[in-house]
Amino acid sequence: MSARLERALAAVLARRRAWIALWALAAALLAPGALRLESDNSPEVFFLADAPGVARYHEFVERFGREEGARLAVTGAGLWTAAGVAYLERAEREIAALPGVRAVVGPAGRLRRTTPDLAAAEPRALRERLAGSALDRALGLVAEQGELASLLVQTEAMPPAEARVLFAALDRLAAEAPAGCAAFAVGRRSIEIALDDSAREIDRLYFPLLVLLAALLLAVTFREASAVVLPFAFVALPQVALLGAMGWLGVRVNLILAVLPPLLFVIALATALHLLIRCRALESEGLDAAAATLATYREKGRAVAAAALTTAIGFAALASSRVAPVRTLGLWAGAGLLVVLAAAFTLLPALLATFAARRGALPERALEARLERFGRRWAARAAARPGRVVALYALVAALALAGLPRLSLESNALSYLPADHPVRAKTARLERAGVGVATVEVWIEAAAGAPGLDDGEALERLAGLAAAIGARAPALAAVSAAELADGIAAGTPFAALPAVTRRPGILALARADPEGARAVARFLEPDGRSTRLTVFVATVGYPALEPWLTEARAEAERRFPGARVATTGSFPLLLELQRHLLTTVGAALALTVPAMLVTFVLLLRRARWVARALAATLFPVAAIFGGMGWLGAPLDVATVMVASIVLGLVVDNTIHTLAPYRERRAALGAREAVVGKVALAAPAYLLTGAILAAGFGVCALSDFRPTARFGVLSSSAIALAVVGDLLLVPALFCGWRARPSEGDAGAERIEIG
Repeated sequence: MSARLERALAAVLARRRAWIALWALAAALLAPGALRLESDNSPEVFFLADAPGVARYHEFVERFGREEGARLAVTGAGLWTAAGVAYLERAEREIAALPGVRAVVGPAGRLRRTTPDLAAAEPRALRERLAGSALDRALGLVAEQGELASLLVQTEAMPPAEARVLFAALDRLAAEAPAGCAAFAVGRRSIEIALDDSAREIDRLYFPLLVLLAALLLAVTFREASAVVLPFAFVALPQVALLGAMGWLGVRVNLILAVLPPLLFVIALATALHLLIRCRALESEGLDAAAATLATYREKGRAVAAAALTTAIGFAALASSRVAPVRTLGLWAGAGLLVVLAAAFTLLPALLATFAARRGALPERALEARLERFGRRWAARAAARPGRVVALYALVAALALAGLPRLSLESNALSYLPADHPVRAKTARLERAGVGVATVEVWIEAAAGAPGLDDGEALERLAGLAAAIGARAPALAAVSAAELADGIAAGTPFAALPAVTRRPGILALARADPEGARAVARFLEPDGRSTRLTVFVATVGYPALEPWLTEARAEAERRFPGARVATTGSFPLLLELQRHLLTTVGAALALTVPAMLVTFVLLLRRARWVARALAATLFPVAAIFGGMGWLGAPLDVATVMVASIVLGLVVDNTIHTLAPYRERRAALGAREAVVGKVALAAPAYLLTGAILAAGFGVCALSDFRPTARFGVLSSSAIALAVVGDLLLVPALFCGWRARPSEGDAGAERIEIG
């Protein structure tokens, strides 16, 4: 530690109460902002930044309106009875009056066009009429055999809280279905609500479990209240300040950003423990509080700063991702770690000196001493058998690398939920009946100078396109302006006219009525130059949808030569981000590894030592991703972050071991330089490893599969890293190829400056 920094720390200790008060005041002022944090897992949150398709989608929404919606489905033996039909009428009427609902298209409304008094009609005849209508089947108002009916609810754009209120109202209405009927509400918004619940689950359940577990571990280890309160105070004040700032700035939490609080908690706690444990050891040797604190920072301050900066860069590397939630996590995690770093050199030394001064007795260190002996024993064994240790790690690394080509991607958001989740079960039930929840839009614009898309011949081609692409899996049905015209004409004298003359006339008549004009405008622009074809598709992943999208575009271009054709919609845009998950991993590693390289170069100055340090740090990441490949665990929006997060965490212990390596090697020799340092740091390594692994491990309890996978993979990587600190680092630096006579000439020097 430089003399200037030591003087600055001495000044902090001289005014330690003022620094503690300053951090407490900042946290108190910003804390109310944390209450403003809201969840938002809408598809737009996960769209790729600057993707051309996103701009095209927004243009589509401006022209044709949003595709927000839900379904209220009704089934059961009592559906086609007087009570069942009356329920369909009431449901349509009550849903239309709910806030945020733009329109409701339901069986009752369609039937009233030709049968105003539904109560007097024969229910089974109504069923046959609906089932015989191609438009009603395509819209999903009735299943092909009539065993299920649904109301298509079109909504305005609404924030998550309002969407939750709407679905609560739909669920209440579903619960009022008459005897013999079962009703349920489902839609894209219900999936968002399920994702919101999973995101909140981390902060409301797993984060408190983490805090409780950490407190128990600290209490058992230190057997002293101040040793529990001190690190928790250091962790809490910067974290509350950061979360409050996020709330005041309007940041919205999603299932990715939800991991930030536990992430910062465990990293800050690890920093506190590295310093607290060493400070307690120095106090036990008779130093007073201020002297022990200064000596601790003199010994470990450089490692703390290097580890914090490297970790911050590792997380900030996620900011290069085109997936907005991953990018946001990277930015805020990087900012949070810089806040923690600032607190580590102001708040933490003030707390260390203050709490130690009030202890009144030397710390009890029996468990810490046992952990030191444990660390020395295993590090010495590894140093004595370096060839075996390195060979074992090399074998595992080779097996892991062989598993990397087997890595797969999971892109179906519905499969993130457990198989018995209500939303997943309801969606599957609808899709088995041929009724879709997810949609893809085929947007066609006539070429300049070409005829419009509202004449008979163009509508005929449009109907053929809908039939062709709607019959190919994963499509369930397709609806265009042609099907709309046929549906309006059904049951009227116009139905007998040839389609090529009937459809343009029907659309012209419909536009003369305000309600009809709104319906037509949803599919065909007033000038007839642009039209949409809505395809209801099964909820699948991108590998299944992408070939269909290609075929749909090719079919549309074949039928409308020269026209501008695009496939759009929130569903395909949401799935498109999956193609960039591997890119995110690669970009994050490409930014994180150079930062680690620079750090190790500055600390070690020798190419051979730098290479060994990198090998020890990268091993857990390679092992985890290779293991994912062999075990068939897919990459998803959560596990894609494991590489940067684990590297940021793993590098901390390596830096704490190797930061003083050159000085200790010159004074003590290669073996004691590492074995002795591992022994001193073993309590911090083992305790922080246990807290970090437990902190991420509690996420494995989640029913939300990406969160559970993230927890398992992160905790496993941290466990591997701790074992590597005790075995691999000693084997590489004081045993393997490290002859006792190896001096400066034995390794290639890297000149700095």
